[in-house]
Amino acid sequence: MKYNPKFDFYRVGKAPVLVTSQEDAANRVKELIRKGEKGYICISTMRTVVVANKEPKYLEVMENSLFNTPDGTPLVWCGRAWGIKQAERACGPHLFDDLLEDKDSSLKHFLLGDTEETEKKLKEKCEKEYGTQIVGMYSPPFAPLEEYDIQGIAKMINDSGANIVWTSLRAPKQDYLNAMLAPYVNDGVVLIGVGAAFRYKIGELKSPDGPLQKIGLAGLLFTRKGSIPMKEFKWYMKHSFYLLKYLIGILGKRIIGKKYYA
Repeated sequence: MKYNPKFDFYRVGKAPVLVTSQEDAANRVKELIRKGEKGYICISTMRTVVVANKEPKYLEVMENSLFNTPDGTPLVWCGRAWGIKQAERACGPHLFDDLLEDKDSSLKHFLLGDTEETEKKLKEKCEKEYGTQIVGMYSPPFAPLEEYDIQGIAKMINDSGANIVWTSLRAPKQDYLNAMLAPYVNDGVVLIGVGAAFRYKIGELKSPDGPLQKIGLAGLLFTRKGSIPMKEFKWYMKHSFYLLKYLIGILGKRIIGKKYYA
Protein backbone atom coordinates (compact mmCIF):
# COMPACT_ATOMS: atom_id res chain seq x y z
CA MET A 1 0.00 0.00 0.00
CA LYS A 2 1.40 3.40 -0.95
CA TYR A 3 1.91 5.79 1.96
CA ASN A 4 0.16 9.15 1.61
CA PRO A 5 1.71 11.80 3.93
CA LYS A 6 -1.67 13.55 4.06
CA PHE A 7 -2.77 10.73 6.35
CA ASP A 8 0.18 10.60 8.75
CA PHE A 9 -1.17 7.92 11.05
CA TYR A 10 -2.11 4.27 10.94
CA ARG A 11 -4.53 2.18 12.96
CA VAL A 12 -3.55 -0.52 15.40
CA GLY A 13 -6.95 -2.03 15.93
CA LYS A 14 -8.97 1.15 16.47
CA ALA A 15 -6.13 3.25 17.89
CA PRO A 16 -4.42 5.91 15.72
CA VAL A 17 -0.60 5.97 15.83
CA LEU A 18 1.58 8.61 14.16
CA VAL A 19 3.95 7.82 11.29
CA THR A 20 7.05 9.50 12.67
CA SER A 21 10.63 9.21 13.89
CA GLN A 22 12.48 10.47 16.96
CA GLU A 23 13.67 13.63 15.23
CA ASP A 24 10.33 14.25 13.52
CA ALA A 25 8.39 13.98 16.79
CA ALA A 26 10.65 16.55 18.50
CA ASN A 27 10.35 18.91 15.54
CA ARG A 28 6.58 18.55 15.54
CA VAL A 29 6.42 19.54 19.21
CA LYS A 30 8.48 22.68 18.56
CA GLU A 31 6.39 23.54 15.52
CA LEU A 32 3.16 23.25 17.52
CA ILE A 33 4.58 25.63 20.13
CA ARG A 34 5.83 28.04 17.48
CA LYS A 35 2.36 28.17 15.88
CA GLY A 36 0.70 28.77 19.25
CA GLU A 37 -1.29 25.55 19.20
CA LYS A 38 -2.17 23.72 22.39
CA GLY A 39 -3.11 20.19 23.32
CA TYR A 40 -1.58 16.95 24.47
CA ILE A 41 0.50 14.12 23.04
CA CYS A 42 0.19 10.46 24.00
CA ILE A 43 3.38 8.40 24.06
CA SER A 44 1.75 5.14 23.04
CA THR A 45 2.82 1.61 23.91
CA MET A 46 1.24 -1.76 23.26
CA ARG A 47 -0.21 -1.48 26.76
CA THR A 48 -2.07 1.79 26.04
CA VAL A 49 -3.16 0.65 22.58
CA VAL A 50 -4.76 -2.42 24.16
CA VAL A 51 -6.53 -0.13 26.63
CA ALA A 52 -7.76 2.10 23.80
CA ASN A 53 -9.17 -0.89 21.93
CA LYS A 54 -11.04 -2.01 25.04
CA GLU A 55 -12.15 1.30 26.55
CA PRO A 56 -14.01 3.85 24.37
CA LYS A 57 -13.19 6.65 26.80
CA TYR A 58 -9.45 6.21 26.35
CA LEU A 59 -9.82 5.71 22.61
CA GLU A 60 -11.48 9.14 22.59
CA VAL A 61 -8.45 10.56 24.41
CA MET A 62 -6.16 9.18 21.68
CA GLU A 63 -8.44 10.39 18.90
CA ASN A 64 -8.42 13.95 20.31
CA SER A 65 -4.68 14.21 20.96
CA LEU A 66 -2.32 16.29 18.83
CA PHE A 67 -0.72 12.96 17.93
CA ASN A 68 0.24 9.59 19.43
CA THR A 69 3.83 8.43 19.02
CA PRO A 70 4.82 4.74 18.74
CA ASP A 71 6.93 4.34 21.86
CA GLY A 72 7.33 0.60 21.56
CA THR A 73 8.86 -1.46 18.77
CA PRO A 74 5.71 -3.66 18.46
CA LEU A 75 3.77 -0.59 17.29
CA VAL A 76 6.41 0.02 14.64
CA TRP A 77 5.93 -3.58 13.52
CA CYS A 78 2.23 -2.82 13.10
CA GLY A 79 3.05 0.18 10.91
CA ARG A 80 5.36 -1.94 8.80
CA ALA A 81 2.64 -4.59 8.54
CA TRP A 82 0.52 -1.88 6.90
CA GLY A 83 3.35 -1.47 4.39
CA ILE A 84 4.51 1.87 5.82
CA LYS A 85 8.29 1.80 5.58
CA GLN A 86 8.50 5.26 7.14
CA ALA A 87 7.15 3.99 10.49
CA GLU A 88 9.80 4.38 13.19
CA ARG A 89 9.94 4.39 16.96
CA ALA A 90 9.60 7.69 18.87
CA CYS A 91 10.38 6.74 22.46
CA GLY A 92 9.04 8.91 25.30
CA PRO A 93 12.26 9.06 27.38
CA HIS A 94 14.29 9.83 24.25
CA LEU A 95 11.88 12.60 23.20
CA PHE A 96 12.15 13.90 26.77
CA ASP A 97 15.95 13.91 26.48
CA ASP A 98 15.93 15.59 23.07
CA LEU A 99 13.76 18.50 24.14
CA LEU A 100 15.25 18.99 27.62
CA GLU A 101 18.71 19.16 26.08
CA ASP A 102 17.62 21.35 23.16
CA LYS A 103 19.44 24.71 23.16
CA ASP A 104 16.38 26.56 21.85
CA SER A 105 15.92 29.36 24.40
CA SER A 106 12.21 29.63 23.64
CA LEU A 107 11.49 26.22 25.24
CA LYS A 108 10.24 26.50 28.81
CA HIS A 109 9.48 23.30 30.72
CA PHE A 110 7.08 22.39 33.52
CA LEU A 111 7.49 19.13 35.47
CA LEU A 112 4.20 17.54 36.54
CA GLY A 113 4.20 14.26 38.46
CA ASP A 114 6.40 11.91 40.47
CA THR A 115 7.72 13.20 43.82
CA GLU A 116 9.01 16.63 44.79
CA GLU A 117 12.41 15.06 45.48
CA THR A 118 12.58 13.52 42.01
CA GLU A 119 11.53 16.79 40.38
CA LYS A 120 14.16 18.72 42.34
CA LYS A 121 16.93 16.30 41.33
CA LEU A 122 15.84 16.47 37.70
CA LYS A 123 15.69 20.27 37.69
CA GLU A 124 19.14 20.58 39.22
CA LYS A 125 20.65 18.09 36.76
CA CYS A 126 19.10 19.62 33.65
CA GLU A 127 19.83 23.22 34.57
CA LYS A 128 23.44 22.42 35.43
CA GLU A 129 24.23 20.12 32.50
CA TYR A 130 22.10 21.53 29.66
CA GLY A 131 20.96 24.98 30.73
CA THR A 132 17.34 23.80 30.51
CA GLN A 133 14.71 26.34 31.48
CA ILE A 134 12.50 24.50 33.98
CA VAL A 135 10.08 27.21 35.04
CA GLY A 136 7.68 25.21 37.23
CA MET A 137 7.10 21.95 39.05
CA TYR A 138 4.19 20.27 40.78
CA SER A 139 3.89 16.85 42.40
CA PRO A 140 0.18 15.97 42.47
CA PRO A 141 -1.36 13.89 45.26
CA PHE A 142 -1.57 10.12 45.04
CA ALA A 143 -5.32 10.19 44.42
CA PRO A 144 -7.94 9.62 41.71
CA LEU A 145 -8.05 12.27 39.00
CA GLU A 146 -11.52 13.28 40.20
CA GLU A 147 -9.84 14.71 43.30
CA TYR A 148 -7.34 16.83 41.35
CA ASP A 149 -7.77 20.60 41.16
CA ILE A 150 -7.56 20.70 37.37
CA GLN A 151 -8.06 24.43 36.98
CA GLY A 152 -5.63 25.10 39.82
CA ILE A 153 -2.92 22.98 38.16
CA ALA A 154 -3.59 24.69 34.82
CA LYS A 155 -3.19 28.07 36.51
CA MET A 156 0.21 27.02 37.88
CA ILE A 157 1.26 26.02 34.37
CA ASN A 158 0.00 29.24 32.82
CA ASP A 159 1.53 31.46 35.51
CA SER A 160 4.92 29.75 35.04
CA GLY A 161 5.10 30.69 31.36
CA ALA A 162 5.85 27.09 30.38
CA ASN A 163 5.17 25.86 26.86
CA ILE A 164 6.02 22.17 27.41
CA VAL A 165 4.48 20.21 30.29
CA TRP A 166 6.02 16.82 31.05
CA THR A 167 3.55 14.62 32.91
CA SER A 168 5.12 11.71 34.75
CA LEU A 169 2.35 9.38 35.85
CA ARG A 170 1.58 5.85 34.80
CA ALA A 171 -0.32 5.64 31.49
CA PRO A 172 -3.15 5.94 30.76
CA LYS A 173 -3.69 8.11 33.87
CA GLN A 174 -1.22 10.72 32.62
CA ASP A 175 -3.05 11.00 29.29
CA TYR A 176 -6.42 11.39 30.97
CA LEU A 177 -4.92 14.16 33.13
CA ASN A 178 -3.41 15.94 30.15
CA ALA A 179 -6.72 15.75 28.30
CA MET A 180 -8.46 17.31 31.30
CA LEU A 181 -5.85 20.10 31.55
CA ALA A 182 -5.70 20.94 27.84
CA PRO A 183 -8.81 23.17 27.69
CA TYR A 184 -7.49 25.36 30.51
CA VAL A 185 -3.87 25.93 29.51
CA ASN A 186 -2.68 28.84 27.39
CA ASP A 187 -2.27 28.66 23.63
CA GLY A 188 1.14 27.30 22.70
CA VAL A 189 1.28 24.85 25.60
CA VAL A 190 1.89 21.18 24.73
CA LEU A 191 1.39 18.49 27.40
CA ILE A 192 3.28 15.21 26.99
CA GLY A 193 2.89 12.10 29.13
CA VAL A 194 6.27 10.42 29.60
CA GLY A 195 5.75 7.82 32.33
CA ALA A 196 8.94 7.06 34.24
CA ALA A 197 11.13 9.39 32.16
CA PHE A 198 11.97 11.62 35.15
CA ARG A 199 13.63 8.67 36.89
CA TYR A 200 15.37 7.48 33.75
CA LYS A 201 16.91 10.93 33.40
CA ILE A 202 18.30 11.06 36.94
CA GLY A 203 19.57 7.47 36.71
CA GLU A 204 17.21 5.73 39.11
CA LEU A 205 15.81 3.55 36.34
CA LYS A 206 17.71 2.04 33.46
CA SER A 207 16.40 0.54 30.25
CA PRO A 208 18.51 -1.54 27.84
CA ASP A 209 19.07 -0.05 24.42
CA GLY A 210 20.24 -1.59 21.18
CA PRO A 211 19.27 -5.16 20.18
CA LEU A 212 16.63 -5.60 22.90
CA GLN A 213 14.70 -2.61 21.58
CA LYS A 214 14.80 -3.97 18.04
CA ILE A 215 13.19 -7.24 19.09
CA GLY A 216 10.61 -5.52 21.29
CA LEU A 217 11.98 -6.63 24.68
CA ALA A 218 13.44 -3.41 26.11
CA GLY A 219 10.45 -2.85 28.37
CA LEU A 220 10.58 -6.41 29.64
CA LEU A 221 14.03 -5.93 31.07
CA PHE A 222 13.72 -2.38 32.40
CA THR A 223 15.38 -2.51 35.75
CA ARG A 224 15.27 -0.80 39.10
CA LYS A 225 18.55 -1.47 40.92
CA GLY A 226 19.20 -4.46 38.69
CA SER A 227 15.98 -6.39 39.30
CA ILE A 228 13.76 -7.88 36.58
CA PRO A 229 10.13 -7.27 37.52
CA MET A 230 8.04 -10.40 37.05
CA LYS A 231 4.92 -8.37 36.41
CA GLU A 232 6.55 -7.05 33.23
CA PHE A 233 7.35 -10.59 32.12
CA LYS A 234 3.75 -11.67 32.75
CA TRP A 235 2.49 -8.63 30.88
CA TYR A 236 4.56 -9.53 27.82
CA MET A 237 3.26 -13.08 27.84
CA LYS A 238 -0.33 -11.92 28.15
CA HIS A 239 -0.18 -9.12 25.59
CA SER A 240 1.81 -10.99 22.96
CA PHE A 241 -1.63 -12.32 22.04
CA TYR A 242 -2.86 -8.79 21.31
CA LEU A 243 0.13 -7.98 19.12
CA LEU A 244 -0.48 -11.12 17.08
CA LYS A 245 -4.17 -10.26 16.88
CA TYR A 246 -3.46 -6.74 15.59
CA LEU A 247 -0.88 -7.94 13.07
CA ILE A 248 -3.25 -10.56 11.68
CA GLY A 249 -6.03 -7.97 11.59
CA ILE A 250 -3.86 -5.52 9.67
CA LEU A 251 -2.88 -8.13 7.10
CA GLY A 252 -6.54 -9.10 6.71
CA LYS A 253 -7.54 -5.47 6.16
CA ARG A 254 -4.82 -5.04 3.56
CA ILE A 255 -6.12 -8.06 1.68
CA ILE A 256 -9.60 -6.55 1.41
CA GLY A 257 -8.17 -3.15 0.46
CA LYS A 258 -8.87 -1.21 3.64
CA LYS A 259 -6.80 1.95 4.16
CA TYR A 260 -4.27 2.09 6.98
CA TYR A 261 -5.85 5.27 8.37
CA ALA A 262 -9.49 4.19 8.10
